[in-house]
Amino acid sequence: MKKIMKCQVAVFLIVGWVILSLIGYLKKDGIYKNYSINIKKTPYFVLVLDGIHDKIYPWSKETPDEYRPQQEENVAATEVTEQEETTQRTETVEQDTETAVLEQKKFIQVDDSYFDDAVFIGDSRTVGLHDYGGLDHADFYATVGMNIYDLWKDAFCNVNDQKVTLEEALKAKQYKKVYFQIGINEMGRGTLDGFMNEYQNAVEKFKTLQPDAIIYVQAIMHVTSKKSDSDPIFNNPGIDARNQRIQQLADGVRVFYIDVNEVVCDDQGGLKQELTFDNLHLYGSKYNIWVDFLKTKGIETE
Repeated sequence: MKKIMKCQVAVFLIVGWVILSLIGYLKKDGIYKNYSINIKKTPYFVLVLDGIHDKIYPWSKETPDEYRPQQEENVAATEVTEQEETTQRTETVEQDTETAVLEQKKFIQVDDSYFDDAVFIGDSRTVGLHDYGGLDHADFYATVGMNIYDLWKDAFCNVNDQKVTLEEALKAKQYKKVYFQIGINEMGRGTLDGFMNEYQNAVEKFKTLQPDAIIYVQAIMHVTSKKSDSDPIFNNPGIDARNQRIQQLADGVRVFYIDVNEVVCDDQGGLKQELTFDNLHLYGSKYNIWVDFLKTKGIETE
């Protein structure tokens, strides 16, 4: 009986895999057209799973060029496309910037003490900054594999020897500076607008949870030219497309865009080969370059 049950489960899994793969293949140019497709790294059945995550189902008639998760209530009456939402927010940022243009602040040189009341939030690259950057008095809420979609879901922050969510951690302590770098793990997943919708939501949440802090939105660090030229997903043109949109969130008053690629990239725009061991991350001994860069981007606070 146990063998029969195991066989049935195996058959069920195989049939399910075949059906999902067939759906992904047949609709790759339809409802899944906005997703990156790579047979080796993104099999067709993954398209279906990613679509379900983004509220796009196999029976959906079409995929709008821009989309966002629907609200649980009154969807039909209140649905707004992601492009419209992004445009509205961009206009709001522009209006806020115009009214505050006389108050815009400039970058200044600072020392290590500037980071004593700072928190760094991000993925494995920020983990490296924590481990090798020497910023011992700053707090770090970062973990390997973190992405914008799970940022507020996972309990990855260590507060008083307990693992809590990022929201709980930011409610427990107030900071003067929030440094945010994320985006490499989202490459090839969803759309650029989907990523930016979640990213901007995060920045707005930082403003609410940390009302007295200035917010640094850090550019996504490039990969080496070697990797960029050979990888259809993790490449610098894709990173630049995200960085250009991230930069638009800066207002020069409360939110500041800083780009570490200025000091870690070669003439071709790729991460310098001598700085990395895997074409993605810095050697531990090279994080001082990032820290020295951050010291040129201080903001004079009252």
